[in-house]
Amino acid sequence: MNNFKLLLSSLFLLFTCSAALGQGATIVGIVNDGNYPLPGASVMVSGTAKGVNTDFDGNFILSNVKNGVVTLEISYIGFETKTVSVNTNFKKNVGIITLLPSNQNLEEVIITSSGRRNSEARALSIQKKSMSIMNVIAADGIGKLPDRNAAETVQRIQGLSIERDQGEGRFVSVRGLPPFWASTTINGNRIPTAEEETTSRATAFDFFPSDLISYVQAAKAYTPDMEADGIGGGVNFITQTAPTKRILNVNVGGGYNEKSGEPIYNASLTFGDRSKDGKLGFIINGSYWNRNWGTDNFEARRKGDEGVFRMELRDYNGVRVTKGLNGAMEYNFTPEHKMYFRGVYGTLSDTETHYKHRVRFDKFDSATSTARVELQNIYNELITEMIGGEIGGRHVVGNGKFDWSIANYNNEFRYGGIPTEQDKSYYVVKFKQDGVGIKPEYLQNRPEADGGAGDDRAYWKADGGLLDYNDTDALFGFFSDSSFKMDATQMSFADLELYKISIKERDNIVASLNYEYTFNDNFKIKVGTKFRDKDRRAKFEDLFYGWSGAAATPVLSDYSQYIIEQPGRADYLKEIGSNIQSTFGPVLSRQGMVNFWKNNKNNLSVVEGDSEMLKNGGGLGRNFNVDETHLSFYGMGTLKLSDELTVLGGLRATKTETEVNGYVWDADLSQLNAVRNVKDYWAVLPMLHVKYSPKADLNIRFAATRSFSRPNFGDIAPGGTFISFDNEFKGGNPNLNPTFSWNFDLLGEYYFKNVGVVNAGIFYKSITDPVFNDTYQGTYNGNAGVEFSTPVNGADAWIGGIELGINKRFDFLPGFLQYFGTQLNATFMDSEMTKPSGRKVSIPYQANTLFNAQLFFEKGGFNTRLAYNHKGSYAIGFGERDIDDIYYGKYNTLDFSASYQIGKNWTIFTDVNNILNNPLIYHYGKTEDRPKQVEFYGIKGSIGVKYNL
Repeated sequence: MNNFKLLLSSLFLLFTCSAALGQGATIVGIVNDGNYPLPGASVMVSGTAKGVNTDFDGNFILSNVKNGVVTLEISYIGFETKTVSVNTNFKKNVGIITLLPSNQNLEEVIITSSGRRNSEARALSIQKKSMSIMNVIAADGIGKLPDRNAAETVQRIQGLSIERDQGEGRFVSVRGLPPFWASTTINGNRIPTAEEETTSRATAFDFFPSDLISYVQAAKAYTPDMEADGIGGGVNFITQTAPTKRILNVNVGGGYNEKSGEPIYNASLTFGDRSKDGKLGFIINGSYWNRNWGTDNFEARRKGDEGVFRMELRDYNGVRVTKGLNGAMEYNFTPEHKMYFRGVYGTLSDTETHYKHRVRFDKFDSATSTARVELQNIYNELITEMIGGEIGGRHVVGNGKFDWSIANYNNEFRYGGIPTEQDKSYYVVKFKQDGVGIKPEYLQNRPEADGGAGDDRAYWKADGGLLDYNDTDALFGFFSDSSFKMDATQMSFADLELYKISIKERDNIVASLNYEYTFNDNFKIKVGTKFRDKDRRAKFEDLFYGWSGAAATPVLSDYSQYIIEQPGRADYLKEIGSNIQSTFGPVLSRQGMVNFWKNNKNNLSVVEGDSEMLKNGGGLGRNFNVDETHLSFYGMGTLKLSDELTVLGGLRATKTETEVNGYVWDADLSQLNAVRNVKDYWAVLPMLHVKYSPKADLNIRFAATRSFSRPNFGDIAPGGTFISFDNEFKGGNPNLNPTFSWNFDLLGEYYFKNVGVVNAGIFYKSITDPVFNDTYQGTYNGNAGVEFSTPVNGADAWIGGIELGINKRFDFLPGFLQYFGTQLNATFMDSEMTKPSGRKVSIPYQANTLFNAQLFFEKGGFNTRLAYNHKGSYAIGFGERDIDDIYYGKYNTLDFSASYQIGKNWTIFTDVNNILNNPLIYHYGKTEDRPKQVEFYGIKGSIGVKYNL
């Protein structure tokens, strides 16, 4: 706290002295394109080295300008340079300076699309002027492709990739590193995490609509004024702010999901205005997206060895509703003093019906050549809800700039009221049918002494078995009766499951204070502090209920009034020509599932041996509370050594204090004991950036920085959890250290006159104390063959790579071809880390290649784009053999969009997602010969209309 008081005193001293030290005139103004601000515009005093760049709202402040008549030169990518003569009188407000497009081609692209909030030129200008190594995309760049949530907007950025859930973007990765090693923020503030199955620090951004975003900044190398708690880098989503004049944008569309066979609806509304005197401005925009979805999936579960003990055939259908709201207001007391408020809200509700057929090879009876098939009827609603607000101010006194903010953010995950409001859960009603004929040649019983499971398993062709992912008949050819179909009269009730999770994470207060002082045209300093107080509350319970009623155990046919044909059954896994859906019998309807619980609650009792409850020592790794504070200080200086060479150096120091309260189970006493663990540490992060610009449009950048990542919440939980239905044990390690990285970047970039850029760069990261899951098989509570996953600090690791990109219009070609253009980028990476066993592996989540390719056509009011995205396979967990490593398979997408502007205000649009419909695959080992999970999402399309005032 003494350090905090010292910094505040220093800031106050600099703030009060800056007015006395400032000399000469102050010139303020706004640069726009006639409709919207131009951020990153260069404003120079002609004949001198004095100059500034405009901020995100197009504002600029030139301090300590000589008294008298001076000439300002204002320049911007893709616009004509403009000169303005100013007769200063200590303080001068030059008002709004409007720039014009530099040629007719650009005018057609920008002017006819003036209803859009931002332009590609704006994004490239911010990127070009930044001292940090970053990529920037703006709202209209997002709107040109069918990327509906915040995560999906970044998949087109060089070096970035996403993880998907049910075909939609969810988590963001930077340069092939794990999502929890990236910092994802909104308006510069980290968002609390709350997600159903992960306990990491990665934020799932599928709940936040892209319609609310103004810019996306992907920082590859931090400067000291950024929170550097992401080894891979940081992705900052900047929401829309008050416009310079009244705007009204309406977007309404509808579409169709080929896999679900159901419609899609979306709408958004934006309204903003500014008072006549320009002081008060506001914006409010909301988004609504309702889509039916479907997923076909099969999963091959392991237990004991590489053999499959259970084949799961999963058929999903659901409705997702995303709602978002963004509001911002600002008041400019004077050009030098401004206060603002921003508020954001985002929610995702996913109502899911899921039917799962499980073929139990481990229940094989060799005497009768029969096994068991299980039916799981699943119904649930998953809800993620985030709300946040921020108030702040920006002030200029003499040669100093001062800004502050106070924010609060809350994020929550919960289940909806299924089967009842009192029993909110992931709800499953299970039936089983024994005596199902299985071809004995599919099964092998390999002795444990020879490395086998000691039980019946079906093996993949690569391991000497008959299962073959590349041959659908062999993949699903295990039933001995080709006409077999599950029989409701033979399917007896097995058990009922209420899987309960509640996660609340709150950043109770996020306060920041920054001060920048310009000594002269060549040197400025910036200092600041940031404080965060957060807490996280996680509750978990997995209850299995067995039949305990006096009557006989029911069979599925007893509920004939609620029996239906399985939705989506007819075209299940049609992509691989499967006929396995012919074996699917009747299932329970949603109402039937709900009524089963309501009508039979008194006939059901908790099976404690199968359930995960705190009172019996279960769910230890999912029931814990975290209280944490972050306190950061930084200082940095920017020195312009010449017109071509600028150096930025500084230091950021962050103290983290973490308290975790959880539980441990004393097996000898059958007693649950509370446990508390406290850990604090400093992260000292020096940073150096060098920017060399031998020509106005050429930048050569070098950065040497240090960053860190805190251990995931679940990794530091003191307990552990056995998940019976996955046969997995996941435990925590409260003594984990944070992971640190020294980062080195070298980048060259050349900006084209007519809005474009070509770049090439290399990067290298030297990582200490990486945290990853050590995967191995063992025994838990008498259960053999359990797959353990435990976080540990590994030996030093490294990752390196090459990034290449070009964004270019073909304006050098004749005639019609000049309206085409392309955006290409590729990242090639390699890495290495050493497990405690000594085995050398790549860093988890590191793909060897990332690739994006876009071909676009823009002329007049017509715009169309075809976008391809490729992400190579990567491991998410390592065993001691390649065939025990779990890989997220390579993934390719192709999307199409087109729009046509009618008159000044109207635009019609259409888009198609996932044209290739490639499967998402998890597999064991580097090849796809041993799939763990395979799922298809189908093609989606929409058409709509936009109105822009």
